[in-house]
Amino acid sequence: MAAVAVAGVIVAIGAVPGWATAGRAHPSAACFPASNIEAIIDDSGSMALTDASTLRVKGLDLLINSLSPGTLLGAVEFGGTFFGSFPSADTVFAPEAVGPNAAAMKAALESKIKADNGGTDYNAAFAQSDQDNPSAQARIFLTDGGHDVGTYNNGHLVHKVPTYVIGFSFGVADPEAQQRLQTIASDTGGQFFPQTDSSKLQSVMDSVGAAITCQTPPQSFTDQLKQGASRVHTVSIGASTKSLQIALTWASPLDKFTISQLRLVNHGRVVAQAARRAAKRLKVKTTTSPTFTLLKISGLTRGKLSFKVKATTIGSGQPRVTLTTQVGQSRTR
Repeated sequence: MAAVAVAGVIVAIGAVPGWATAGRAHPSAACFPASNIEAIIDDSGSMALTDASTLRVKGLDLLINSLSPGTLLGAVEFGGTFFGSFPSADTVFAPEAVGPNAAAMKAALESKIKADNGGTDYNAAFAQSDQDNPSAQARIFLTDGGHDVGTYNNGHLVHKVPTYVIGFSFGVADPEAQQRLQTIASDTGGQFFPQTDSSKLQSVMDSVGAAITCQTPPQSFTDQLKQGASRVHTVSIGASTKSLQIALTWASPLDKFTISQLRLVNHGRVVAQAARRAAKRLKVKTTTSPTFTLLKISGLTRGKLSFKVKATTIGSGQPRVTLTTQVGQSRTR
């Protein structure tokens, strides 16, 4: 498990994959944050191979931690039954406010998402989503395969709200599958995030969450680090930025990193930092898990925020590991 040292905001974390730039979302000036979101998660049998580490679950855990407490979130799983006695889609958890229900939501995902749902039935997926959450303002549709149960009936158009589509693995690599997923996103005013494998699901989910909540597209840093190596990164903070989120995601919990030395500089002078004795202290809330770390930072002013990431332990057997750090800014606290 990752460890957190309060002083200086030192956070022990694990190694992460990088994030592809394809599908980067750009919220418009007229963007309205969704307060009711429905996740539609493929749990077909092929997921046992394409997402053996259940990074789709970890990505949703990260989303749950990043959403505001009052945001409603629901989730359904889908596949395709080989036997008539089992449904092709069912509820993981009903739409509820994230704040008081986060732990129960994560437990339900851990319990239900087991790659045990046969084929891949998009019709059942959207029908169950509409039944569970007809008032959803945005949807996340994640799959590793094309629709393969009968004819697809364009179920995404029944409840036409922005749908953010994540398609990964060889199962959606053919032109027909790619076009269908792109169409689902385009028809609804959403975004398509094509991926070659599951390694980037957590960082992509962070980008989807930023788009749905009208944050700026996260600035992404990808570092390949050997044990003991470190990197310093800097981001510009605008005058209208009230808070920001730093998300770190990784594939193996055997690799550990630290993030430290958060400081805000303006015209060469440190104006705020995450240090116990700082004249002005950044407010930092940290959430950790075996495969991601999330920092929410407020108390900001205009300037440049710098921080250091360091590989403290490489336990996965690789000479270098990939760490992805994403920084998203918001005009709200």
